[in-house]
Amino acid sequence: MGKIEVCGNIIKAGNKTRITIPITKDLGVKLEMTAHILAGKYDGPTMLLVSLLHGEEWLYILAFKRIIETIDLSNLKGQIIIVPVANPSALNTGTRCTQDNSDQPDANRAFGSAHKWISNQVTNTIEENFMVLADYMMDFHGGAFGRTMADIGYMSNHLDEELINKSRMMALAYHFPIIHKMKMNEGTMSGNNSVGRALVKYKIPAIIPELGGVGWGDEKEKDWVEDNIKGIINVLKFVGMLDGNPQYLEKYLMVENYWRIYPKNGGYFESLISLNRQFGKIKKGELMGRIYDPATFEMIEELRCPGEGTLFYTSRNKLLRPGAWTFGVADMSQSYWQKPKP
Repeated sequence: MGKIEVCGNIIKAGNKTRITIPITKDLGVKLEMTAHILAGKYDGPTMLLVSLLHGEEWLYILAFKRIIETIDLSNLKGQIIIVPVANPSALNTGTRCTQDNSDQPDANRAFGSAHKWISNQVTNTIEENFMVLADYMMDFHGGAFGRTMADIGYMSNHLDEELINKSRMMALAYHFPIIHKMKMNEGTMSGNNSVGRALVKYKIPAIIPELGGVGWGDEKEKDWVEDNIKGIINVLKFVGMLDGNPQYLEKYLMVENYWRIYPKNGGYFESLISLNRQFGKIKKGELMGRIYDPATFEMIEELRCPGEGTLFYTSRNKLLRPGAWTFGVADMSQSYWQKPKP
């Protein structure tokens, strides 16, 4: 019979519970992390689900709530640890990063550090209490207000081929057509983010679902929540925690490289690419959006696609600061569609 011990709490088979553990004491407020533990009736692996390392990406708490409410523990093999709010400090301010003037304000760039800034204590809490117990991990990221993300990422160039393949198959099992083959130690990817740390130190197969956003209206956001619930259930089937065979799509776009298209200037952003063009072709040089000065209404910047590509991130009209996310376009000279290869 399955059971698990988390932070000194023994959760018996067939039970679910909630625990709260301290992170640190900030000015006038305690920072704590809450985890929901679902202990299956049968022995099996432990899956760790984490969201809100970035405090503005809150879509996934709705999916997690449903998973906690609906998973039948009498059919579950192993345990699920769910951390809906990994970074309560950033959530409290509604910002991507902690507002503490540290050198590492982004919690998803702060794993494995000896420093004691809030982001480091957040990541240490995740590692010391949950990563050490996990056999698999999913760290969820999505679009902030008015932005959607749309890929399932995994580290494709880790030295351990078995870990790469298990992570790749978890990504395919998420049942979403865009797979981002992230490269360790390129761009923002390294052992200092959640998935890099999970792979390098703990040898945990891991993926980064980035599916959906907020600020798009109830109907669309409900669809994204349903897509994520389906993805989580499908991955649980793939790793053997739930009965049944995972479903796969007929083909996936494997993104080796993409263009992150964003403004040099802040202002009012007018998007010329609607959400219904997601997964469609974008031509080289195509005008995708404009930035206007919000006081003078002068058009100060045009955003154009640098090459032939496939759209997967997009944004709606809104105010932006320099460097903000607007579009992600897969470079089709380095990306390709393929059928799944279990």
